[in-house]
Amino acid sequence: MDKRTSLLILGFILFVISVVGFILNLVGVSLLIFKPIDSLGFLWGTVIKLILLTSGVVLVYFIKVAKK
Repeated sequence: MDKRTSLLILGFILFVISVVGFILNLVGVSLLIFKPIDSLGFLWGTVIKLILLTSGVVLVYFIKVAKK
């Protein structure tokens, strides 16, 4: 697996996990990997999840746009 493919998978995983984290947070449930982030408080947890979501989308976008 080359570097581009692994970065694409990483970006997709970041995006999916953060979206699932947001949806579960609306219900009142938290993923195990987000427990330390949620313990910081609602505002900081939301900001960190938004950063993860944005970085996943940006990573996938730049990998798909970049030429070989």
